[in-house]
Amino acid sequence: MVVKTVSSRASIIGRGAKCRGKSAVEQSAYISRTTLYSDYYGEKYYPKYSEDLASTGVLIPDHAPREYLDHSKLWNSVEKVEKHAKAQLARLLKYSLPNWMSYELADKVVQDFIKRNFVSKGMCAEYAIHDSVNDKGERNLHVHILLTTRPILENGEWGEKSRKVYKYDKDGNKIKKKSGRYDCTTEKTTDWDNKGNAKMWRKDLVETINKVADEIGIEDERWEWKSFKDRGLEIKPTIHLGEKATALERKGIHTDKGDYNREVSYLNSLIVKVREFKRERMDKLVGRVKETASATVQTVKNEVLELIHKAANKKNYMSLPVRKSKYLAKISNREVLSDPKLSEDFVKNYGIETFEQLRQYIEEHSTTADDMETVIKTKAQRLQDLKELAEVYSEYSRLREVVKESRSQSIFTKKKFDKEHEAELEDFDYYDAKLSELKGDAKATPKAWAKEINTIEEELPPLQTEYGREISRIATAEVIEYTKKDMERIETNERKAAERQQPQRKRQNEIS
Repeated sequence: MVVKTVSSRASIIGRGAKCRGKSAVEQSAYISRTTLYSDYYGEKYYPKYSEDLASTGVLIPDHAPREYLDHSKLWNSVEKVEKHAKAQLARLLKYSLPNWMSYELADKVVQDFIKRNFVSKGMCAEYAIHDSVNDKGERNLHVHILLTTRPILENGEWGEKSRKVYKYDKDGNKIKKKSGRYDCTTEKTTDWDNKGNAKMWRKDLVETINKVADEIGIEDERWEWKSFKDRGLEIKPTIHLGEKATALERKGIHTDKGDYNREVSYLNSLIVKVREFKRERMDKLVGRVKETASATVQTVKNEVLELIHKAANKKNYMSLPVRKSKYLAKISNREVLSDPKLSEDFVKNYGIETFEQLRQYIEEHSTTADDMETVIKTKAQRLQDLKELAEVYSEYSRLREVVKESRSQSIFTKKKFDKEHEAELEDFDYYDAKLSELKGDAKATPKAWAKEINTIEEELPPLQTEYGREISRIATAEVIEYTKKDMERIETNERKAAERQQPQRKRQNEIS
């Protein structure tokens, strides 16, 4: 079994020198990959990268103004209410997530985690789930969570972060210091910046991840919230690159932080061989694609296969779309779709030779998949309703016997019997009404319900299996389509880079 340690990072967004970033609006723009304007600073912030956004949203307490569901209004309000030159504006958290999670599942898990740990305590939160990829094609699903540091009062206004607590003498008068000021201490209004919260949140997230893994049958991977040091492992953690270093690394320019992380990763690979195994497996798969590409003699030009071979030779993996990928969002093990061999087999099996045919396949099969999803949801809802009906009827039948027995009692024993079964007699009225509500005008019997439950339980698994295969095929087609756009973008950037270097080379030749 593979044991993975959750990667996490916490930082404060504020105007002080030690804070990371001066603007909450800027951080919101960065994680949500949107353009936002800060009223406080009079600056517009543009997203530096946008293709890795899988999901985003804002969650707020019930008593918070509804307008704060708009992240621009929320964080502009935060910046407006803070007057101090060194004010702390927000807290930014980042956590890694399992790559086996589909985007839809990750969104549900993250929302549940945020509601329980932050919103329930009175914080407003914005989250953004990103799915990035490194130069080896390895996925990195993670979430950024931006939190308010100031509580919202029941009237919807921002409250104080702390309050003064004055000291009094034995007569109840405020104590004055020699300076003439009253002696007092500062008391925080919340415990949100308690140092123990970081471990508590990490532990909660990991327990949630492992619980979800159990529920969906992931048995070969478990997550650990304790650090390498706490677990007695001689493994060094990597450091956070930051926006500037990340941008340089994306362009192929090495940085000190990037070099450090590469060295740490190399040392860790001597202890943990999981990534090395994945790379070796990917190299073998890509090797097979290259061999197939060189050995295949095509009598008819297949532009889709040509693209797949080009991506395999250029990058060793297929590019996964994150935004605007309806069916990829439903796939759990997305890393498999990075394998060029999978795309090649798909294209050959379905006789797809042009991108027009690929688009037609997506459109036709999307209709089929959507119809299948509707049928599955309808049957699943019917199954849930029938089981609820059966449970209510079972309880109703049990309580009905108590009612019958009560009515059969003599005038001398009824009072005692009813007192002993008071709760059951009261519950009968509820279940009687609930049964009428659920049953409606239907004349079906418990035997008919049980028969229908068995039928649906037999029908659902094969339907769900076929639906899973259908969306996997459509997601593969989505990946091929997106890889085409990504390869065009890469080639355009390379051409522009070459054009920029031509004048410089010309000057060097003239000098020489």
